[in-house]
Amino acid sequence: MTELASAVPAYVLLAVLAVIVVLLTVVAIVARAVVAKARPEDLQHILPGLGQVLAALALFLPWGRGARNHALTPPVPVQPERRGGRRRR
Repeated sequence: MTELASAVPAYVLLAVLAVIVVLLTVVAIVARAVVAKARPEDLQHILPGLGQVLAALALFLPWGRGARNHALTPPVPVQPERRGGRRRR
């Protein structure tokens, strides 16, 4: 970690930090405005969508992607299983 800090000039690190702070501030302002304008009975539908938006914006952060291990994910079937109808031979 110290190699990275010594290889990158301080103004670049400060610029990256400023961009992250601005992004988080904009997200907080938008989220607060959405929740403030929503009716109380609509909040149960709005909050999961807002959580998906925040999760998508987290991908812009360097640590937001996480480790991806594709070997553990099951393969997606090409054709869905047929239910009912004729049997295949």
